[in-house]
Amino acid sequence: MVLDLMTSDWPDSAATATDREVGRLMYASQSNFTGPVFQEMQRIREHALQRNVADEVHVALLHQSGWFVEWMEGPPAGVHALMGRVARDTRHRGLRLLHSSRGPRRLTQPWSMAIVQALELPADFARRVVTLREEHQQGRAPGPATVWRRLSTPLTHPGAAEQAVSDRFQRVMVCAARGEASFDMVRWLGRTHKAEVVHRRFAGSRADGLDVATDYVDLDSGAVVRRVIAMARNGLHLGLTQAFLPDYSHVILLLSGDSTRDGDLMQRLVVACARLVHRPVVVGLGQPFCDHAALQKMAHRGGLVYLDCDLAGHIDAQAWWDAAEPLLDLSLAANSDWLPLSVSAG
Repeated sequence: MVLDLMTSDWPDSAATATDREVGRLMYASQSNFTGPVFQEMQRIREHALQRNVADEVHVALLHQSGWFVEWMEGPPAGVHALMGRVARDTRHRGLRLLHSSRGPRRLTQPWSMAIVQALELPADFARRVVTLREEHQQGRAPGPATVWRRLSTPLTHPGAAEQAVSDRFQRVMVCAARGEASFDMVRWLGRTHKAEVVHRRFAGSRADGLDVATDYVDLDSGAVVRRVIAMARNGLHLGLTQAFLPDYSHVILLLSGDSTRDGDLMQRLVVACARLVHRPVVVGLGQPFCDHAALQKMAHRGGLVYLDCDLAGHIDAQAWWDAAEPLLDLSLAANSDWLPLSVSAG
């Protein structure tokens, strides 16, 4: 197989700061195994890290609806060598090349993996693979992050068909300093809007590191579809999370009022955004006694814009959302061509 690593000029090619270009390649294939998926992917990780780290190749691996998707970035020789090993692996079949280019590295860690629990048949996933394969063959394939998103988290909300650009949407991350308030919000939004909540699991390079949950729901915001994504606190350090951070318009922090917990969450976000060219706006929501001044100082040192909003009385999922939604609506009204929307690569 000859791989043409052409330079890509798509918007998501410049999402992170980097000193050099790398080879970037992505393929899809059908899974041959029927056992526990996560355990098998852990075994793949253990074997892959032994070779990939030495070759400076970073990898993200997805399993969804009976399909694998692998995204590789690194020196072209290392990417070619890995692709040769992958082609001989008997755990999958029908390898289809979807992207090949040179550009900035988006994957910040040697290994990331994801499992998406979606209500779709393998044939539905296959149709997206065929479309992206045809675009690649015709020389109009989007960047690797866009390919990954269109395969793993396609925009299926009915409102997308009514937009001027059907594949355009606003991405908003929600992360809580304590408990599972971010996931409670997404579940509440799903029930309120009668929308499907999609469940995903991410994991990174460390064999002893726990996998983390991340759920999302798509909503009609009027101007564009809005995707609200709940992310576990520990998920901010994962390579896949960081790869798509440039495409978020906002990160909403649900604060606890505990200065240590809230400061730890802000520090995690600052570190995650350190290499980004395009950074999301941070919205801190909490009760009046939250130390917004300290959090704003941390955010500004990390090059982040910080907006604060105080909530009074009993706080539940609806109260969190009622405080956040006007800020998101205002940003859409003021920024019709806002970059995170036009990049749409995660």
